[in-house]
Amino acid sequence: MSTTELKIPFPSERLDALRFFMEKKDQTVEQELRDYLNKTYERLVPANVREYIESRLEQASSQEQAPPQEQVSESQHTLASRERQPRTSRRQREQAAAEAPPSPEAQSEAEAPAEEEAQGMTMSM
Repeated sequence: MSTTELKIPFPSERLDALRFFMEKKDQTVEQELRDYLNKTYERLVPANVREYIESRLEQASSQEQAPPQEQVSESQHTLASRERQPRTSRRQREQAAAEAPPSPEAQSEAEAPAEEEAQGMTMSM
């Protein structure tokens, strides 16, 4: 999971006093702010959106832990090459595959499960 560091201006003397009294209660400013942000997030972000984000975070953390080092570099290479290429529809990919002779790269993609098709949202009328 990636994180973002927040920076806010706050008077130094007030921060020193806050830290002094929080230390007496075994608390930290950072933890108190983290708790406040989490409560605000839960209060303002709709439950279905929070559920979606949590599932994405779990999926990302499981992908980071699961593949061995060789597969990670290979999947990163595949992802990087996909990001550089413009998005094409399934029909465009099928037409291009029918027109061009199969390359070793295309054969390996055809053998792999169609992850690209399974991801994302679909809409029907």
